[in-house]
Amino acid sequence: MKKDFFEEVRFAVTVCGKDGTILDMNKKSIQTFIKPGMESIIGKNVLDCHPEPARTMLADMLTNPRTNAYTIEKNGIKKLIYQTPWYENGEYQGFMEVSMEIPFQMKHLVRTPKPRCAPNSIKELREGEIFVFGSNLSGAHGGGAARYAYEKFGAVWGEGVGLHGNTYAIPTMQGGVETIKPYVDEFIEFAKQHTELTFLVTRIGCGIAGFTDEEIAPLFAAALPVGNILLPGSFMKILNKE
Repeated sequence: MKKDFFEEVRFAVTVCGKDGTILDMNKKSIQTFIKPGMESIIGKNVLDCHPEPARTMLADMLTNPRTNAYTIEKNGIKKLIYQTPWYENGEYQGFMEVSMEIPFQMKHLVRTPKPRCAPNSIKELREGEIFVFGSNLSGAHGGGAARYAYEKFGAVWGEGVGLHGNTYAIPTMQGGVETIKPYVDEFIEFAKQHTELTFLVTRIGCGIAGFTDEEIAPLFAAALPVGNILLPGSFMKILNKE
């Protein structure tokens, strides 16, 4: 038997069909809207229970489903009203209203998600994930992460820049840090244009190329707000201190 989790909660839940017929009310809703001596309003039309201009607004919501949320104060009690469409197997069926008493002064918490980092060791890729590695301009993927990208994830021999298979190559062997930056900038712009992909960046340039995390990480500062670029933890630590 399916349990009705809303029957005895301390907020009112009222469910209407798409024609406005009241289909169900939990105990709190009945206590709130049906006074002693009144008949049940289940089966009646919700539009008949509201004066103007609420009636017109609800009629429009039934025809053009959308969410409507607001707070009200009545008799010294503040409430949150949340009206939203409900669906069955993806088909619009009507709307439900949740009405709950709330304090006049409420805490408002803003939680900042902890930035995600690329895994330290990438052995497998899920669908849509791209292995970002340091390469050389000639695309000779003979060692380090480049060889792994070539052998496992579809990097192409002779292609040292850009997207190939499930990899993205960033040249790091052609000179100083200043020569790497244009390729990193190009990569970041590419990622912004391909939000269907998630780019897992390795510690490019910090292996065979001989650079340090402190030298390479600042090149990726512009990648921090790009949600589909995951940087190595060592890069993130450096960038978050700046």
